Amino acid sequence: MLLTDSPVFAVGMMIAGLVAGTAFYYYRLKKEGLPGIAAIWAALLGSVLVLPCAKIGYLLHDLFANLFDGYFDEVLSVRPEHLSFIGGCIGFLCGVMIAGKICGIRAGKALDLFAAPGCLFLFLARIAEGGMDTIGTSGALENPWVNFFPLTMQNSWGDAYLSVYVLEALTALCCMIFALKQQGKTDRQGLIFEKTAVCLLGAQIGWEMLLQYPYVRSFYFSFVSLEQVLCAVLFAFFVIRGCVKTRKWWPIPVMLALLGCSAFFQFLRDNKIEFIFNEGWEWLAENVWTISNVAFILISIGLIAVGLAALRPKRAKKTEKV
Repeated sequence: MLLTDSPVFAVGMMIAGLVAGTAFYYYRLKKEGLPGIAAIWAALLGSVLVLPCAKIGYLLHDLFANLFDGYFDEVLSVRPEHLSFIGGCIGFLCGVMIAGKICGIRAGKALDLFAAPGCLFLFLARIAEGGMDTIGTSGALENPWVNFFPLTMQNSWGDAYLSVYVLEALTALCCMIFALKQQGKTDRQGLIFEKTAVCLLGAQIGWEMLLQYPYVRSFYFSFVSLEQVLCAVLFAFFVIRGCVKTRKWWPIPVMLALLGCSAFFQFLRDNKIEFIFNEGWEWLAENVWTISNVAFILISIGLIAVGLAALRPKRAKKTEKV
């Protein structure tokens, strides 16, 4: 399938995601005996907050780039490549919490019930990237080993690109199922949302490493994207917060070690570790792309496992009968 630039498809899928997510959230609220109007408020407030938050998130990287060099065209631009997806998600979640406050629903409860509908919205929002040309794809594959739709897309010259947005969409779908299965398994409000967020963020750290950025969307350090940094910061926040609540500290150093490994393989893939490509390392140099991408996926799996472990309460010690 050819890469296309179809704003109608992209916008249509985003609207479909908003409608489907709102309807699903409304259903879940009513099922819990809570005011369904909170879903409508969440959709309205989230839609208002999503764009400015997405723009603010994008401009964070530009503080060290063109923002203060006389180039202000990106400040007001609403092109997809000039918006932060993670920033937009944060804006929408703020809308959900404000809507819950208006309708008398505690933030933790509102976020728990929104976890699955939010993943449904993410699923369709990621599919929307299929109409945004090379946004949501990897760089051109020199030797595509999965050259078939939907895992790869082609441009008009026959170059193949890995469809990372499809992997992101499937991740959101899996997280939706995970969130639904968590219902009723926890007595702490907000924990279902936190577990779902850890899964999404942990996976996204890996997917961000596969994406190409033909536009200016990188952080101050060129080897890492702003979205990846935001994912890592938010992931670390949930892990540290979970460790504080559960009084388990080992997940923190393990998380830092995994993030360090991801940076190493990012350097390796971008040929920034030149000493490793000395004579005798030809095989590694020829297969560095495959090795690094497999490492990214394994690191994401490890991060998700560590994040869930950090949020899992300690088991009560069994007391022996006297």
